[in-house]
Amino acid sequence: MKHIELSAALHRISSLFVVGSARERGTAWEKRALLALLVLAAIVRLWGLGSYGLHKPDEDTTALPAVHILLDGTPRFPSGMLYTRAMVQSYLIAASAMSFGQTEWALRLPSVLCGLLLVVLAYIVGRRFLEPGWNIVFVAVIAFLPGMIADSQEVRMYIFLLASLAAYTAFIFKWERTDRTAYLVAAVGTMLLGIQFHQLAIFGSLVIFFPGLAQGDTKKLQRAAIAYLPIALYFVYVRWTPSPYPLPIDYAPGIPMLGQAPATLGLRFQPIISGAAVLVGGLIAWLLARHVTRARSAVTVGALLLIGFVALAGLHYHIAVLCLLLGVILARRNGKVRWTGLAALGAAVLAVAVIQVLMLHGAGAGSLRKIIGILSGRPSIWPYLVAAVYSPVATAITIVALGAAILRLARRQPVPDFWLFFLLGVWAPLFALGCTGWYFPPRYTEFVLLPLFLTSVAAAQRLVAMSAVTMSPRQAKLGASIAWAICAVAIVNPIAMARAVNPGASFPDHRGAAAYMRSIKLGPKDVVLAEEVLLQTYYLGHVDYWLVNRNVAASFVELWQGRIVDQYTHTPVIGSGAELRALLDKPDRGAIYVIGSGESQEDGRRFMRGDEIFELLQSDEFKVVYVARDKLTKVWKVDAPAGGAQ
Repeated sequence: MKHIELSAALHRISSLFVVGSARERGTAWEKRALLALLVLAAIVRLWGLGSYGLHKPDEDTTALPAVHILLDGTPRFPSGMLYTRAMVQSYLIAASAMSFGQTEWALRLPSVLCGLLLVVLAYIVGRRFLEPGWNIVFVAVIAFLPGMIADSQEVRMYIFLLASLAAYTAFIFKWERTDRTAYLVAAVGTMLLGIQFHQLAIFGSLVIFFPGLAQGDTKKLQRAAIAYLPIALYFVYVRWTPSPYPLPIDYAPGIPMLGQAPATLGLRFQPIISGAAVLVGGLIAWLLARHVTRARSAVTVGALLLIGFVALAGLHYHIAVLCLLLGVILARRNGKVRWTGLAALGAAVLAVAVIQVLMLHGAGAGSLRKIIGILSGRPSIWPYLVAAVYSPVATAITIVALGAAILRLARRQPVPDFWLFFLLGVWAPLFALGCTGWYFPPRYTEFVLLPLFLTSVAAAQRLVAMSAVTMSPRQAKLGASIAWAICAVAIVNPIAMARAVNPGASFPDHRGAAAYMRSIKLGPKDVVLAEEVLLQTYYLGHVDYWLVNRNVAASFVELWQGRIVDQYTHTPVIGSGAELRALLDKPDRGAIYVIGSGESQEDGRRFMRGDEIFELLQSDEFKVVYVARDKLTKVWKVDAPAGGAQ
């Protein structure tokens, strides 16, 4: 009985989609185009690869343990801490440095090669949904998108994460076509490798269920579930394995890495608003559900709409919109939705939103941007927004096409199966990520880039094909060629791509500051402070102090030999103006050098330094003795006290 129920449920799900026919092999001209794109991709990635120094984020934390492998075979920081993340990448970097010398070019070469592998994998994956011309558009996007070029030019693990997920998807599609267990096993192994590179890979693992859901195949879905078990277990093992990082200490209040959700100012679930919203929501739910033909569907519609209004009252608009949208779609599929009901729904939502915005403004919530952040609630909507940054055009294409797909579903018309791929590869992972924190840097959403761009190109392919129905074959071919070029150029943005090639001038010049420090003769009592302690430890081998706002440092320090030190290098921390002043007032000290940083310059580094340190560095005591080529990275000097150490 359960097998019959599962089969029926799968049939209902698969009936929502039109399953496309995958292409086993590419055409001859498609392969020639791939080769040309691969050569060009190599050129833009290698151009000026070693002409600029290491920078943040992650290049410092990746390079230091990788080069330590050359010393004793283990990836360790100068503090002795073992670096277990992306160990495969660490050894690849070490092998490159052993072969070509310890230069920035050699450290970045494995990323370049992995970026080129990703271009080939994109070509293989794209054949599942795309015709030859559109597949080349997709490959061109992956080859020349500024974000992909940047990842391929940096000593970071994200390009390895993307390549792992692409290979995983390719094996899943191969398993879908052939039904050979070997490809499913290969997919599982590739995902385990991806999790080793970064735990974020788990968010891209749901694609394994695509073949079973798209085809309504119970056996495929069951096999996918069994194959998913080792993936889940390995993730749990990695997630809960004792961390090599030291335990937090009571040093200073830290800054949450994923940000804090904005305060609701006590306006969540206000009795009057909540009661009115539930009452109006119940009435509208009845208005829409009474026209639904089947009793079970009517109950589901009513429940979804009511939950949506409860979520509105609780300042969880993200959940509310999803519930209301699903309720309306289900009502439309199973009955007649009258415009009066939809108008009442829209008016009620607008009324609740206006009242809450006015209340939040009156309570001092701040700008409209902050108010929208409060209204969106949890899960956070930031993952969607920061993923969109990689290509606003691709995001716009996807949103427009998604709206059209939702209308088709509401009219009981099936949609192309790439929307199921989008659901499993983009929407569901970003939704899950939003459950784990509030704000996320863009790199934390990169695991969705391949399915996001594949969906956008597939959507463009469908839109162009629909518009060509009334054209002659010759006109359709010409129109498609023009559409290929426009789509590729618009998604990539050539201006942004040009900035991504040889981007040395856009990065802070930590290498230049280190070269200046090596050029001067330090006295035995001279003191060197660095704002970027890992980078300057890499270039100089050692600095005396890490100069940073103690609240920023709090998440990265430990107590060692009675001192608060950086956990990666065991460099003592100077985290306040008082501590810096105490160093300045030492009578027997030598000259003090502060190696500044061109990073985080949005506020001139006031936040990263703290107000007291910031003001001291602006005082007359500190004289600028070096300005790097980026005009932001500086070295300050305070002379030794008169009669003190020389």
